[in-house]
Amino acid sequence: MTQTEEIKNRIDVVDLVGSYVKLQKAGSNYKACCPFHREKTPSFNVSPARQIWHCFGCSEGGDIFEFVKKIEGVEFPEALKILADRAGVELKAEDPRERGERGKELAILEEATKFFEQNLHLASWTPSGDLAPGAPSGDPAAYLHDRGLIDETIKEFRLGYAPAEWKSLFNHLLSKNFSAEEQERAGLIVRSQNSKFQSQNYYDRFRSRIIFPIFDYSGRVVAFGGRVFEAPTSNAVGATDAVAKYVNSPETNLYQKSKILYGLNKSKSEILKEGECVVVEGYMDWLMSWQAGVKNIVASSGTALTEMQLKILRRLSEKLVAAFDMDKAGEAAAARGIELALAEGFEVRVVGELEKDGKTIKDPADAVLVNPEIWQRAVKNSRHIVQFYIDSSLKKFQPASAESKREFQKSVIPVVARLSDLEKAHWVQVVSVSLGINEEAVWNAVKNHTSKNKAGVAGNSETGAVPAKPLSRKELLENRILGIAAKYPAFIQSSDNELGGSLFSGDKSVIFNRIKQRDPALTAFQGLISRLTLEAELFLEGVGAAYADAEAEFTACKRELTKEVLKEKRGIISKELQLVEKKGGDVQALLADFQKINGELFKLN
Repeated sequence: MTQTEEIKNRIDVVDLVGSYVKLQKAGSNYKACCPFHREKTPSFNVSPARQIWHCFGCSEGGDIFEFVKKIEGVEFPEALKILADRAGVELKAEDPRERGERGKELAILEEATKFFEQNLHLASWTPSGDLAPGAPSGDPAAYLHDRGLIDETIKEFRLGYAPAEWKSLFNHLLSKNFSAEEQERAGLIVRSQNSKFQSQNYYDRFRSRIIFPIFDYSGRVVAFGGRVFEAPTSNAVGATDAVAKYVNSPETNLYQKSKILYGLNKSKSEILKEGECVVVEGYMDWLMSWQAGVKNIVASSGTALTEMQLKILRRLSEKLVAAFDMDKAGEAAAARGIELALAEGFEVRVVGELEKDGKTIKDPADAVLVNPEIWQRAVKNSRHIVQFYIDSSLKKFQPASAESKREFQKSVIPVVARLSDLEKAHWVQVVSVSLGINEEAVWNAVKNHTSKNKAGVAGNSETGAVPAKPLSRKELLENRILGIAAKYPAFIQSSDNELGGSLFSGDKSVIFNRIKQRDPALTAFQGLISRLTLEAELFLEGVGAAYADAEAEFTACKRELTKEVLKEKRGIISKELQLVEKKGGDVQALLADFQKINGELFKLN
């Protein structure tokens, strides 16, 4: 048994796809909206019997390896490693292709993670290199404990510490045979613009900071976030007048911040289970929430949610619960993310202000530190986004004032306009009661906003994968016949002479003949056959067809395919007739063929 076969035997396609996409049972198969293109009606199918997946909207499909390649954006060697790790299969030999740039970058980041972890957990930290005067002297582990993190959480999420030295990581990685160029590509070091000497050209990007490894969907370290835990003095390493609270890895081959959500590698199963995703801003918010038992959570790392991040979350849940700092910057970022979330079809809710004894608590991390129940209760009692904006507006202005109506026009109406018709009707009524005005006025405001919005985006189409080119009637019939025949080969054996391989085009003619001859040498076409069989099964299951009904469908399809082939031939003869007539040639033979085909079509109708 090969390694790929062993992995396939250990990993069920439904379990794998279900860890990325929210699946729903549909007969003997599973369905979902396709994760590879935007759609409202599910056309993405997973077959546990055949261990394949296929989308009939964009024509993507395959086995577990094809799914991981597509959804993770990797080539086969990386997909093999991801699935081997998942299956607990030890790969016996490293594929030479995996020792490329991406593989090297992953190895560097893993070594850097171990280095940072070791520095955090040293019982007494002693500088091993060129420590600049004025560097922080505090204990990073003690800082994390003071913020409320326990050792198990620190270890599980591999938190670390970057020493206050210019080149501690750089020199360590050189000793592990990672070149300066490779370290720079991984975003770990920075090239100096001032040094005249090659040996002094680089310094560590992360210095004197708590390190938060950032993982991709599969749990591999692809970047880092570094947080100051003690303000350095003016002559410390890299000190400036205004030290940035966070320093993050730059974008690299592995890390595109618009696609990564902190913690999703751990929380994806919890999001699927709970049916909703809580979004916070920072690493500490995420870690403290996880520690407090709210685990269906991701962190946006302090930026507005992007369209790509939302597409990833939409595979897992249709509900989004947003938690953000209620300062102006936070509100603006949240508003952008919420607008995109509504456009992606999410039901959006918002966690209100966190309070204890009438005092506002800044963020989820602080709330958990005070009392985990404050955060748990706030998530449970989150409000619909429209209600949140209504409450916020009425806190600022009296309902009957002109100011409140302007505030509603600015913040509430645009959100209502994005909802489904039934939701709109509900919230129009709520707004009407809240402001003490008639519903017609609110409806007019919603319609006016919708009209303006449509005018602003006129001509734009839905983003996502380009839908597959529609198949011709002949191609659809060929597919249906071959799919049913692959499932019930006896139908071909008992078929009369009206169905032959000549009716099919391209490879489908070869497949037909091999099924008819019960030839096992169909390996080269296995992917196509599996897809066609799945399509036939879905059709037959959808119409509740039994064996006899399947045979009747097969008979009807072969008759229709014969008609389509005859129509094609008639069309070719018709064009030849026109050419011969123009040249003044003899058309008798062509006319005879034309009439013969018409007679055959008449019998089939």
